[in-house]
Amino acid sequence: MEKDAREERKRVQRRRRQRMRATTFTVISVLALGAAGYLLFQAFAGPELPPMAGNVIDIAADMGGFSRKVVYVKAGDPVTVRLTSLDNSHHTDGGGKHQWAVDQLGVNIIAPPLGSSSKTFTPGKPGTYTFYCDICCGGRANPTMSGRLVVTG
Repeated sequence: MEKDAREERKRVQRRRRQRMRATTFTVISVLALGAAGYLLFQAFAGPELPPMAGNVIDIAADMGGFSRKVVYVKAGDPVTVRLTSLDNSHHTDGGGKHQWAVDQLGVNIIAPPLGSSSKTFTPGKPGTYTFYCDICCGGRANPTMSGRLVVTG
């Protein structure tokens, strides 16, 4: 009888230890996955840009290209283009900088690695203009690093 009672106590203690191990493993796993999710979100969410007054067009650039391939604006209306580089300074091609240039309008914006730059300009006449990045990524010849600025009347 006493031997049976001891065996039962051992089984109960073993089950408690197993439950405690399982609970500890679950808690640690949830914490690790939560931390990994938070870090991944921070890495891929991109920078939060402060609000700007006026007609602001936000464009992001990385090695995959521009976030917008076509931009529409009105002739005679001032517009601010804010360019954000999503690449870091360790990037091998261009050092993480990106450019948004429209030669015909004299616009040239260069964003630093993981940073933003902006320029305000007023397009004078309607037409379709090409914007591009010529710092890295194959330059003007790369179709992902160019787009169209459409100025309407």
